[in-house]
Amino acid sequence: MIRQNYSLANELKSKERKQQSKVQQRQKRQFKIEKLSAADPIRIFRQIERLELNQEKTDRDILYLKKLKEDWEFIKENGLHKAKVESFLAQKEQEEKTKAKANSKLWGLKSIYFNPELNPLGKVPGDKLLEKPIIQLPNHTKPLKSHVYTKYSKDPLIDRLEVVLPEGEPPKFYKMVQNTQRNNATSNILSSSNDVPNVTDVILSTEKAVNMLVPSAILKKSKKKELDHDDRDDDYDYDNDYAPEEEEYLIAIGKLPSKRSRIN
Repeated sequence: MIRQNYSLANELKSKERKQQSKVQQRQKRQFKIEKLSAADPIRIFRQIERLELNQEKTDRDILYLKKLKEDWEFIKENGLHKAKVESFLAQKEQEEKTKAKANSKLWGLKSIYFNPELNPLGKVPGDKLLEKPIIQLPNHTKPLKSHVYTKYSKDPLIDRLEVVLPEGEPPKFYKMVQNTQRNNATSNILSSSNDVPNVTDVILSTEKAVNMLVPSAILKKSKKKELDHDDRDDDYDYDNDYAPEEEEYLIAIGKLPSKRSRIN
């Protein structure tokens, strides 16, 4: 049954437009394959990396970056330059692993980020920074190599003012690391291999070291307890077998004479 609004001419035009669209898409795809087959895929990848790192991209750069990414995906999906792309990506992955391993190595004292209090391992900062760096911070060691830093010329104002640096080591803006060295007296005694250390000297030096570490309030408290104990021992009668508490109780109930009567 024929529709009322059916037109054979319109139907033929519609089929012709679809056919032309398929031909155009096929031609466009074939043109893109020929174009990218002659292009350098590694150069396209480098251009993508450079544009992604650019923090001041224009609208034109954004459109160009989008086109490059589409070309890169088209190359991978259609297997263009397959051997070259796979080799490049494998090398790139290996470089990333090596770089990540080198950047996570803990250099300790050799690291330029070393600080005995805040960063004793010399770890590269980045995760806990308030403002994230644009690029990953390098894991450099001291002394810095010449290609790493920029050497600036001497300020002529220094010579004009005749500034003279003080003698000695430069100042350090952190505390000394504590509890990492043994007591000098104990170390000197134990380090001598020819002479046998005197037991009394070792005990005295150990007591001195302990007194340096224990707070003075605790030392005073312990000394007070010792004095109280000594005073109590003076009143204790060692001739009987009773404890002080038992002796007081027996005197109170009359089972034992008082101390004064026993002394007399």
